[in-house]
Amino acid sequence: MEEQKRPVLSLKRPTTGAAAKPPRNTDSAEKAAHAGAGAAAGTKRSRYNRKKLELLITHWPAAFSLDAPRPLVLGAAGLIAADMRARGITGGGRVRAAIAMYTRRTSYLKALAAGGARYNLAGDPAGEVTAEQQQRALDTLAATKKKGVSGCA
Repeated sequence: MEEQKRPVLSLKRPTTGAAAKPPRNTDSAEKAAHAGAGAAAGTKRSRYNRKKLELLITHWPAAFSLDAPRPLVLGAAGLIAADMRARGITGGGRVRAAIAMYTRRTSYLKALAAGGARYNLAGDPAGEVTAEQQQRALDTLAATKKKGVSGCA
């Protein structure tokens, strides 16, 4: 009896005449260009954080603005929580995190340091920024600048 042999499978190999990809050299200029492109497109974390901030802007556009932030009324988190319950909006943890991110932005701290009125969720003036709060915002901005941390505009 003859023994039947099974065919041997092999991987396709590139032919010797095919143009091979040149090895990729990453010099500092290419790395800088890549880093700049990544910053423009945004990292996964920055896109996620941006969505949190957009949640605030969507539900309370009179109170939140990324372009021209205004100081929020004291106790805004409690007002937002009550409004969320009234509207049936879920995701309180995300909203609290978004408020924290919003109030730590450099542009918000600059608005707080400038003083003036505080605004409620409807966008109406509701209180004033005190001199102590202005000084605390200035101190935070100075500490951020000293650390060299680039804040969000």
